[in-house]
Amino acid sequence: MESDQRDFYRIQYPAADRPRLRIGTLVSEVLNLSETGVRFEPAPGLSLTVGAPATAELRFHDGHTLTVSGRVHSVQLEPRIAVLQLSSGVPAAKILQEQQLLRQRYGR
Repeated sequence: MESDQRDFYRIQYPAADRPRLRIGTLVSEVLNLSETGVRFEPAPGLSLTVGAPATAELRFHDGHTLTVSGRVHSVQLEPRIAVLQLSSGVPAAKILQEQQLLRQRYGR
């Protein structure tokens, strides 16, 4: 997967295997993920404010769920994309497991 010259691996998800991010009652698709951040396509009706705190539930394609929290880092309107910078994020072991599963499926 890509490192983007950052300190953490960033997983780019194919559409068929994207985790879901639930904030309140609305569910969004995760585009990419690292230990400290999640980039996602906000569900219609989800209102986000840069700098606002957020807690969300990540649900992976294997059924595993994880609660994450942090702050809204950025919101882009066209295309509609948002980033959460996580203070309570994704364990490195889960990132490695996700990378392995995607490599097995897609040969990356």
